[in-house]
Order: sequence, then C-alpha cells, then structure tokens
Amino acid sequence: MKRLIAILVLMISCVRVSAQNVFTKVPTLPHTHEVDVFFLHELPIKEPYFKTLMIETDSNDYNDALVQLKQKAQSVGADAVIILNYDRGHLISVGAKYKKNMTSIDSTVAFLKTIRVVPINNNKGSGDIQFDIDGTIKPNQSKELINYFEDNILNYDFDFLISDKSSRWQETADIYNRIEKRKLKNNNGIVVKKVTLNYGNSNSKIPQVLEVDDINQNYASSSMWHTERLFPVYNNIGKLTELSVYWKNALVRRQQLFYDAKNRLIMADWVKFENQKPIPFLRVEYEYYKNADLKL
Repeated sequence: MKRLIAILVLMISCVRVSAQNVFTKVPTLPHTHEVDVFFLHELPIKEPYFKTLMIETDSNDYNDALVQLKQKAQSVGADAVIILNYDRGHLISVGAKYKKNMTSIDSTVAFLKTIRVVPINNNKGSGDIQFDIDGTIKPNQSKELINYFEDNILNYDFDFLISDKSSRWQETADIYNRIEKRKLKNNNGIVVKKVTLNYGNSNSKIPQVLEVDDINQNYASSSMWHTERLFPVYNNIGKLTELSVYWKNALVRRQQLFYDAKNRLIMADWVKFENQKPIPFLRVEYEYYKNADLKL
C-alpha cells in the first residue's frame, strides 16, 4: 500500500484562481527545478495546470518569504506558486503543477486503485477494496472486509510499518540516523502499535528484523500486547520478496510477493502454519491507476 498517505484536499471559494476550483488529489513528487512565481493580476498562467495545495510561509522579510515559498513548493512537487496575499509577515499561495509534467505519472510512481482479497479455503473477507487517488480508502465499503484487510494485510505491509508518514506515527532514530522505533496512536492519542527495527549491522540501510507489538483486542487492558517478529527477504534492488512471521518463536505465517516489470507489487500469497505444515489461506492482488483514470 505504497501511497497510503493523506493529501490535503481543499476548495477555494473566495478567490478565483482558475477555472478549476478543486485541488487535485493526485500526489506530486518533490523536485529541485526552478519554481515559477505568479500573482493574481498575472493570471491566467499560460501553461495548463492543476492546483495542488495551499503553501504558506512566515517571515517579516518579503524576499526571505519568497525563498521559503519556493523551497516548500519544491518539497511538495509544485512547479509554480500563485501568491494570494502577504500580510503581517504571512505569505499565502496556491501550488500549481503543470499538466505537461504529469503526462507519464503512472510510469514514475504507483497509485494504488484496488486491492483484491481472495481468501483460500474459506470465503471470509473476500472482495475488492477501492482506494482514491490520494491513497485513502473510499467510503461506503464493507466494514468486515476493511477489518480483514487491516488485520491480515495492512498489519504486515512494510510501507505502512516503516514508511507511512501519517501524523499518527512517532519515530525515533538510532546513532546512525536510521529509524529505530515507531509508535502508532489512535484518534484518542493512545499508542496501539509499536515497531522496533533491527538492521543487523551498522552498514545496513534496510531492516533485517521487525518486532511489532499490537494491543490485543481481546483484552480490555491496553497493557496486553501481542508481539510478533517479522523476518524479511529482499531481492537485489531492495524489494521485499518474502516475509516470515513468528509468534513465541514459532513460525505462524509466510508471505511471498510478486512484482511487474515496473517493480510494482501485483500479487502476494500467504500461507499459515499449523503443526509446522504450511496451509495456503490468502491471496492479495493489486491494481494501479493509469493515466486514463487520472484524466491527465
């Protein structure tokens, strides 16, 4: 679930920036090229563009505020900024992404569209989970299916455990500036998941073992934790190809992952172990948005 990130989606009703009033949901990648600066009286921009998000800076020096603005625009992937107002050191602008720079977006980054959950030997949790272009789960889907997805897929997804940058995650680094511990809080601010990353040696950049602690939902006390150890196997470009899960030193499940020519995850097969024997129980299939879906 690469790309389970929340993108701010807003509407501008008081300022007519362009014919489009809604910010695009398409996530944009950071860049280092020059950022164009426009003012309201200079509109329209000659290049066709999407609005991305509001970009604001604070500085009593106007030139310094502009420098900060360009840097922020680069970090959020905006090709240009449209300045709306500068008042009392507060600069307000709208980011713009040129359409010409988004025409081949599906060849550079994968936007998850659908996860197909196919349990084996039972029908529990079977079905498709639909994602919006910004990586959020679309509303009005089966609650039972979503719960099954979270318990059996998301809880073992490396992008979620290691890379997800939701504000609900808190991170601490080791002496080599690698992420060592992560904590996930629920909407009430209570820690519900703890992840410890072990890299094996000082030269490794990718974790060799993950220890994942989850609150055991069968107990009312938040002190009751269910702890699993995850052992990954990577290919020669650092892609996860196999994941073994241990509980109380016993192998309980194993995942094999498969990728397409663009190195996008397209399928994962899970087996469970009963009396040390593997039993197939789950297949997961991944589909991604194409340019035609994005209407670029």
